Amino acid sequence: MNAWRNMCETRKLELITEIARSLYDRSFEHGIYHVERVYKWSIKIIENENIKVDPVHLKTAIFLHDLGRLVGEPHAYYSALISEMLLKEAGCNDLIIKGLVTAIKSHSFSYSKNVERTSDLGKILSDADKLDALGLIGFLRVFIYSERRGRSLNDTLKHFHEKILKLHTLMNYDYSRKKAIEYTERVRELLSILGGELN
Repeated sequence: MNAWRNMCETRKLELITEIARSLYDRSFEHGIYHVERVYKWSIKIIENENIKVDPVHLKTAIFLHDLGRLVGEPHAYYSALISEMLLKEAGCNDLIIKGLVTAIKSHSFSYSKNVERTSDLGKILSDADKLDALGLIGFLRVFIYSERRGRSLNDTLKHFHEKILKLHTLMNYDYSRKKAIEYTERVRELLSILGGELN
């Protein structure tokens, strides 16, 4: 009986996912649309790399990964804290909690330097999240986020060179890397067009 109580039931994880879904706003850059796009990227990675990962655990991690933005930065840290609390409340065992929380901590470009990313769950989440920061969608996300934060145009352009254009070097899987290189070239083209018009 004790072992049963300490299991993380699928229906409880699905409930946590729905709770998380309801907490995100509808912003394009970090709201529920971003989360759903990350989930779609994760499915493509799994299919192309033939990775065996618990689909419920993956979806749970993805839908929890940006909740910390409701609190502040470092958002991966706060997302992990919120997730740990929800997963404990759901009766998940320590091993499952550690796996999900570590994956969430390790997804962030800036915060992941402090976290060891060893599981496929963490690698998939990290790659999928970064892929959504590239291409036309990623290009738009940067400008929308900059507008919300009051970031100057110069600082926005600097952000592309300091972070966005480097993301392809951080991919864990061949499929992710291939798509990241392709989408990074789109970003370069868009920056070139923008630069031409600004000049």
